[in-house]
Amino acid sequence: MAYVSVGQVENLEEAIAGLQSAYDSMESACQAQIAAAEAKLAEAQQEADNSAQLLDAAMEAEMEAGQQLEQATEQLASANEQLSSACSSLSACEASGSYDEDGNYEPPNCSSEEADVAAAESAVAEAESAVAAAEEALEAAKDQRMQMEQRNEMARQCLDMASQLAETVQTESATRLASAATHLETGKARLESAKAALNAYLDTHPPAAEFYSWLKWSPDPGKPITPKELHSRLNLSVEQQRYYFEYLADRDPAFRAKIADYRSQLEAANGPAERHAVQLKIRRNLSGYCGEKIVEQALSPLGHKADTQARTTFEDGRFTKTDLIIEDLKVPVILGRGEGMSAPAGGSIAIEVKCGRASYLYSQKDHMVFQSGGHQESNASMTVCSRDIKELTPEQEEELREALRSAGSPLIGMLPTKDEIDKACWDMVTGSNANNGGSHEN
Repeated sequence: MAYVSVGQVENLEEAIAGLQSAYDSMESACQAQIAAAEAKLAEAQQEADNSAQLLDAAMEAEMEAGQQLEQATEQLASANEQLSSACSSLSACEASGSYDEDGNYEPPNCSSEEADVAAAESAVAEAESAVAAAEEALEAAKDQRMQMEQRNEMARQCLDMASQLAETVQTESATRLASAATHLETGKARLESAKAALNAYLDTHPPAAEFYSWLKWSPDPGKPITPKELHSRLNLSVEQQRYYFEYLADRDPAFRAKIADYRSQLEAANGPAERHAVQLKIRRNLSGYCGEKIVEQALSPLGHKADTQARTTFEDGRFTKTDLIIEDLKVPVILGRGEGMSAPAGGSIAIEVKCGRASYLYSQKDHMVFQSGGHQESNASMTVCSRDIKELTPEQEEELREALRSAGSPLIGMLPTKDEIDKACWDMVTGSNANNGGSHEN
């Protein structure tokens, strides 16, 4: 089984978590799209139903208007017949005049017939008006029916499109989700395989298992952390350092970029002198960065929050940056005896990191005292340095420790030596002694 590093497994875990989140988001988006399409389909169906009902009503109204026109026409014909009859009666009446005994003409009394003619003429006029109104009503009903036919046709077309859209959305959503689910399951299978490979490696490589235990460490609830536990957390062997730097290369883009840059410089180096110059850069720059990362990884689990490079500005305008502040401590932390040497659960600890040979550490005394001014807001603080401090004379070591103790940030030499960190960094850049499951690991 191929070698798989802890960092690679964690990268896979993050990738799978990202895939799962993307899948969940896609599923929610697809469900929202399907719901929206179904809502549009329901609206289109409702409009189609309404349009069909309105068309039926318009057709019935047109039929009724036609019937009313027919009735009005019949009434007009009847009125005309009555008018014709009344006129005939009036003519007959007017022709029925007679002469009296003296020979005088006596006209007939046709007032009743004249009244009938007037009434018939009025009835005809009223019937004609009713016919005109019925014709207008019929035209309006026809126009309404034609409009409803157009609306019904458009509603039917919209319903067809909405139905096609809903079907398309459902099909495409199912296809996308199925594809995403396949990728997700493939990723999960690869993750399980990687975990199995990592566990197999840890089972056969005790140093790797020790590093993994160190990496995943968390303080016991309710149990204070003492200097002994702090020393254990910071005192990595050379092999564990190498594991950790490989882990950083997998997990930390900034560190990975630094390694790639130094490797490029080594490849471009022309001769031993230039190669040595690159090695000096690594000692001066990369080792200090790695020392800070060791402290950050080792002690961050003590709190719920870790802040790096927090800036503190003093009244005179000068400022300093604190390498690490651990906040909201999970358990009490005891640095030693005396005031300011412990922090309660929920409190905070400010930490400065110095990695260098004994002469460098001694030369940094005033600067470290100045930096301790940025620790005053924390419940406790300390300056963590490499074990090179033990190379100082007893007098120099005591002077350095007393200066920082008086400044409120006692010096604790718990990190690996500068040479050990330098070698681990150099091996990381050059690829020497890589933890790839080879024979040197056994």
